[in-house]
Amino acid sequence: MKIVFWGEDAFSNVILNSLIEAGHRVSLVVTPYYENFVYKRLELTCNKNNILLLRAKKINSEEVREAVKQAAPDLCVISHFERLIKQPLLEIPPMGFINLHPSLLPYYRGMAPQHWPIINGEKEAGISVHYVEELADTGNIIVQRRFPLLPDMYVSDLQKVWLENYKTIMVEAIDNILEGKPTFEQRHLEGSYYGKLKEEQCQINPKGSVKQAYNLVRGVSQPYFGARHNNMVIYRAHIYEQGEVETDKPKIEFNDGILVADIFKTF
Repeated sequence: MKIVFWGEDAFSNVILNSLIEAGHRVSLVVTPYYENFVYKRLELTCNKNNILLLRAKKINSEEVREAVKQAAPDLCVISHFERLIKQPLLEIPPMGFINLHPSLLPYYRGMAPQHWPIINGEKEAGISVHYVEELADTGNIIVQRRFPLLPDMYVSDLQKVWLENYKTIMVEAIDNILEGKPTFEQRHLEGSYYGKLKEEQCQINPKGSVKQAYNLVRGVSQPYFGARHNNMVIYRAHIYEQGEVETDKPKIEFNDGILVADIFKTF
């Protein structure tokens, strides 16, 4: 397959390497032009494999369209890409665009699928690869994997599970396309959508339950904002159990229990 790849970060880079290792011909990688070094791993992979890297300030610009036309891909592949791709870019590859979204679509569409399943106390999470439409994360699902969200998993633990699956899931999706396997339509389903996590959403609610507070700590921990309470940022915590050894660690009392801050900083 001739592929143009669209990504931004180290997570994207795992998908890119899986395509190269599977023998697909990636001739162009498109990444947004940010004033940081998030693209560097993609750049290293491109340099190693003689792939053109295009850092574009305007993703839907004429410059990008011409570069993609010149690459003449059969398929475009997207992973961890925070910009919406619009017509007429979507019309260029004859086999369309496909995207990796790390949630069980149609649930947790949008830009925060690593946080909200944990915050909301879900029992499982997953990864979906789907066709791209102009609306976010609504196209037909090509392949979907499920895995348990264990009660004490933090957001970084969830991302490790993602990375293990990223090594094979996009290649599996492309194989499914080539084999003509059926897809699952989801655009008519309501599902759920969450925007990018904001710092103000990380405040612990003292009138909520201790479990809700613990879920918030797990869902927004490092490398993200951390959960906020008074003058503390909490990165690790546990629910106090009767009879455990007392410590001088900060405690937050709720109507139904006590949360102990294990790793925190004050400000």
